[in-house]
Amino acid sequence: MTTFPGIVSLNETQEQAERYRDLFEEAPVAYHEIDCEGVIREVNHTECSLLGYERHELIGRPIWEFVAAEARETARGAIAAKVARQMPLSVVMREYRRSDGLYLWLEIHEKLMENAEGEVTGIRSVLFDITERHEFEQELLKQRDWMRYALRSAIGAVLTTDALGHLVVMNPAAERLTGWRQEEAVGKPLEKICPVWHHPGAAVDLLSCILSEPVVSNRSRNFVVIDRAGVAHPVQWRISPISNDSDVVIGAMVMLETALPGAEHGRLIGKKSRSQGALSASGSG
Repeated sequence: MTTFPGIVSLNETQEQAERYRDLFEEAPVAYHEIDCEGVIREVNHTECSLLGYERHELIGRPIWEFVAAEARETARGAIAAKVARQMPLSVVMREYRRSDGLYLWLEIHEKLMENAEGEVTGIRSVLFDITERHEFEQELLKQRDWMRYALRSAIGAVLTTDALGHLVVMNPAAERLTGWRQEEAVGKPLEKICPVWHHPGAAVDLLSCILSEPVVSNRSRNFVVIDRAGVAHPVQWRISPISNDSDVVIGAMVMLETALPGAEHGRLIGKKSRSQGALSASGSG
């Protein structure tokens, strides 16, 4: 058969089409193509297995019929906006319902399909099963929320720092004790937010305490925290390191319990501390 340079034969065209079909059908990831109405026109074997349907059960049906019921209208509206070029394409995470009633979380990557004139003819999508990852992330969020609730409910003041001694988290009791709000205090040195003094005025380096013992505590009332306004509050304190799974210290947790004298006693101690500071400043001048 005579061939001419630059001209693709009918056989070659058919071979390319078959290779594309094989690549689409046997790909290890789920593929489908929908038209501008959201109707499935092509779907590969991997997606059929993923959703638990035969190919003929998917072809010709709107893709949102296989989405979890509460997300169907959202999916339908998003498809209409995308084919009209009113919504940019982005990676989407959406819950799907299998034929057996089980639910999957899928990460969807999309690309518009266009004809020779540049008109949108549909959307081609690749789907990845991220159900395990999603469940793991949800569990982490649940644990984070639980810790936040526990810290918020704690009666005593709790502050955590990173390995350099910069504040990471403080609970409401610590905010009340120190006079700092967490959003203002995050990233600042612990000794600035929660200075602890040994009566009558020697500062305590709390972070250095954990270098000598795993857990250090003091149950005497001879310590005070100086709040943001300069008022001193008698406290008991306890500090322990925060370690990762490799036992590397990545921070510290400080727990403070205030003594129970009246508020007036705290104000008097604070005034005394400020007076001592003023006398020291005048003497140095």
